[in-house]
Amino acid sequence: MEQLILSFNRFAEIEAKNRSPLYYFWCKKIIQDPEMLQLLTHIPKSQPKPNLFFATIQFLLMKHEDALKKYMPSFVVSPLPVEDSYFALQQFVKKHEQELLYCFQTKRVQTNEVRRSAYLYPIFSDIAKRAEKPLALIEIGTSAGLLLNIDKYRYEVKQGDHYIHFGNLKSKVIIKSENLGNTLASCSDFQVSYRYGIDLNVLHLQNQEDYMWLDALIWPEHAERRILLQQAAAIHTEVPKTLVEGDMLKLIPSIIQEISIEHQIVIFHTHVANQFSAQLKESFQQTLINMAKNTPIYHVYNNMYDENIHIEFITAHLKEEIRLLPKAGGHGEFFYWR
Repeated sequence: MEQLILSFNRFAEIEAKNRSPLYYFWCKKIIQDPEMLQLLTHIPKSQPKPNLFFATIQFLLMKHEDALKKYMPSFVVSPLPVEDSYFALQQFVKKHEQELLYCFQTKRVQTNEVRRSAYLYPIFSDIAKRAEKPLALIEIGTSAGLLLNIDKYRYEVKQGDHYIHFGNLKSKVIIKSENLGNTLASCSDFQVSYRYGIDLNVLHLQNQEDYMWLDALIWPEHAERRILLQQAAAIHTEVPKTLVEGDMLKLIPSIIQEISIEHQIVIFHTHVANQFSAQLKESFQQTLINMAKNTPIYHVYNNMYDENIHIEFITAHLKEEIRLLPKAGGHGEFFYWR
């Protein structure tokens, strides 16, 4: 129970404070509510508990009419005061407890945050320059695979008092972010020849339930993120890609065998590895080392051992960190180029 309280308090202070008044308030009430905490012990250990709980609430509210909606900006234009919302949350939870418990066991935190591509694009551009080859992208924890469309979006990145623009400048999907680090020159375009996504549970945006779940993972106050999801989903099927479900340790070797040596393999994952066990992390790293004996691999990731963004180059003879970026905004709203 103590760990559960710590997780909600941490989410309140580090994630939700100044970004989601509703979730911040709920967290502070939940940690003082023994009955609610007892219910939340049913969330699997592998899942970030606040994220899964709050997404489940929004998901079920999409299916039911309830007074709780009146407090949530994702459902009404002028929500009622946050300070009056907790009783309505308690009542909703009691009324739909069995549905909540079912979602705890069947749903995963699979936020497909399109805006994270704002810092991935410069990274991939740099890799393509180094390799002088088209890229073969393999995403771990791909969710619906929206980040695999990275070269199909337009980027507007603020740097100081001006903006830089890169990517597909004709795209209707506009990714806005801010670079708080060193100056980033306008990024060169790059070619993507292969796009693979791996997940234990792939989400298909054509499936209404899957789309609703992705929508539910977006925080109530974040209307811009919700619009961006809609825009990215609209072009998603236009970009050929292969999304596969299963064990990444078995799937990665088979996928790499399908990629010709004329392409540079980039394996990447964002905000996923925190759900890996220590043993899985070790096995994953060893799998990459084994694969790199035959073909060089770039590995781009965060949340494996810390929150920084690591870019590693792995070959048969070495493992080299070629770039390290500080922690970026969880939703890609800012990053630090180094």
